[in-house]
Amino acid sequence: MDCCEWLEEISRGLKELVEWADDVLARRDEAREELIRLSREIIRESGYVVTAVHRGDSGAVNNHLGRLKELFNMLMTKLNDVPELRHTGLIYNAESEYVEALVFYSIVMESRIPSKDELGSDPVPTLQGLLDVVGELKRYVLDLIKIGRLKEAEALASVAEGIYEALKPLDYPDALAPGIRRKVDVARMSTESLKSLLAEVSVRDALVKELRKTRDLLESVIKGEDQR
Repeated sequence: MDCCEWLEEISRGLKELVEWADDVLARRDEAREELIRLSREIIRESGYVVTAVHRGDSGAVNNHLGRLKELFNMLMTKLNDVPELRHTGLIYNAESEYVEALVFYSIVMESRIPSKDELGSDPVPTLQGLLDVVGELKRYVLDLIKIGRLKEAEALASVAEGIYEALKPLDYPDALAPGIRRKVDVARMSTESLKSLLAEVSVRDALVKELRKTRDLLESVIKGEDQR
């Protein structure tokens, strides 16, 4: 093989490699753009579900929940084309928001925790979403306290603490389970503040009841003296 043939062979091989890489990356880029769009929609619909649950709007909850599940299934299907993007921050963010919305809805509206098969999510965003639920439960409990539904508030505060206690022993590096340790710390602070608040409310309510009893007793004594 003379020099010209050798150079042509190299040039041809180089062109084939570049064209192959360009084709693969172009398809990945196209898929990534679609994944970004789906992820944004999932995050938005997740927010709508959470907001509707807080408002007690079951109609809106069902509408947005149906759309959320549809989008999540589309995301998972799209990932079949680019499995190398499965374990990335882009996908984890959308998945954790989806898990948070679905778990929060299931706890408040159905008094249960969905199974791993129902969620269909990766373990990492599943744990991330579960820990984020603690914050939403805290908001919901605070609203219940404001309207005097203390028994429900105490029950849901117990659920929030249960989530924290269940995930507290997990100890994985951020490279494997990004954000879990930080979210555990946030969940701990949320549950501790809830416990303190509920304790204060319980003491306050007990005091109010005692004051009412004392008032009623005094009123009965005064009435008895007036009737004499």
